[in-house]
Amino acid sequence: MRTMALILFLISICSFAVAAPGELGAGHTPPPQATQACQGKSQGAACRFDTPRGILSGACRNVPNAFACVPDGGMQQRGNNARPAQNRPVGQGGPVSQPLPASAPIANTTSAKSRVVDTAQVYCFDDNGAVITCPQRGEKFFGQDAQFIGTQPAYRDNGDGTVSDLNTGLVWQKAHNAKRVGYSEARRDCEALVLGGKHDWRLPSLKELFSIADFSGSQGTGRFYLDSRYFNMAYPSATDDMGREASHHPEMMGQTWSSTLYTGNHMGRGVEAAFFFNFFDGHIKNAPTSGPFSLFHRCVRGAEYLGHNDFSNNKDGSVSDNATGLTWQQADDGKTRDWPEALRYCSTLNLAGKRYWRLPNVKELQSIVDYSRNDPAIDTRIFTQTDRNGWYWSSTTHGDNTRMASYVCFGKCTSSGGVDTHGAGAQRADPKTGNPTSYSSLGGQSDAVRIDNYVRCVR
Repeated sequence: MRTMALILFLISICSFAVAAPGELGAGHTPPPQATQACQGKSQGAACRFDTPRGILSGACRNVPNAFACVPDGGMQQRGNNARPAQNRPVGQGGPVSQPLPASAPIANTTSAKSRVVDTAQVYCFDDNGAVITCPQRGEKFFGQDAQFIGTQPAYRDNGDGTVSDLNTGLVWQKAHNAKRVGYSEARRDCEALVLGGKHDWRLPSLKELFSIADFSGSQGTGRFYLDSRYFNMAYPSATDDMGREASHHPEMMGQTWSSTLYTGNHMGRGVEAAFFFNFFDGHIKNAPTSGPFSLFHRCVRGAEYLGHNDFSNNKDGSVSDNATGLTWQQADDGKTRDWPEALRYCSTLNLAGKRYWRLPNVKELQSIVDYSRNDPAIDTRIFTQTDRNGWYWSSTTHGDNTRMASYVCFGKCTSSGGVDTHGAGAQRADPKTGNPTSYSSLGGQSDAVRIDNYVRCVR
């Protein structure tokens, strides 16, 4: 029932947000929240209202059927600071400001028939980061994340400091643990936690942590990659506990520990590292479990089954994952592509007697990562990866810089100098198009830029 209510609300938002002011027909009435937000206000006054995707801000305007809050949905990006190579052409990457117009069209969706919890991305974008009307099959940019809808996020605030995920059965700590701590302390804190009358709390695995990621996030709007209607989150101080200036901007310091250890060699140093998800910039990376590395943590309880795959080799070039309901291309075709070409390749693929393949969204793609492996981080008894160092495109545009899209490193996730900085199984973002030699690196850890990545399609 919650899922159906969410879908119905989104339909009403879609009808409203797709039309520019003055274009709403008799059959398109703004949702009640939009009209209530402008009660007692004047034309052009700032307004905001709550939706299943979070809070939408806008201005009060007259439309044919009402005086209502028309969303402007600003998405100003500040993350993924690009380090350009010398004489880099202007406009190829780096932080951008791409506000969403009031008429930004929310996607008409097709059911993905996936049990992987959806990313919550609802807009379509081109390779320059502009919001576009979602294309039809056969058109450029068809097949991106927003056009396919999987299992919708569904939470319940239990009123006792805990939040239940109605899809996975996991119960989460609602509170934000504001003090950043080391890996071992985070584990001890969760194991000692008594909350909601329960004692069996633990540090979540990476796949559990990633299951609550919300890819409608954007640093520029202060919108976390987490549903803030249910989970508390806050920026850290610009200085650490010793009064020293932090190594990153606070807006990028949402790193949250998981219990999942990296089985590879972190940065070639022979030290143990654990994966984390950054709820501020939407990336998976890893950090040493000892030494001066302090991150956030959020505890969980429930059966540790999430992320366990149940693969069947269909012996026709495809693999079914009975745990998620998805069917995968068994072997990549050995070719790298930019993001628009990756979308086109999957949408035109004919494999195993089936059409209508698509590029997976980032949460679907991460669902087949095997974190017990690292060279590559996928079960090679089931899948063929032609290049063990390969990175794979997802269909998900990255909210902090909509000229970029997310990818998953199934091979080592290296810096421009070839150092395995983030680990096989990490998730980052690349420019959707362009010449990789135009970039020296991306981000504070000099992430390598490839742009032409591999593709593994799904249906």
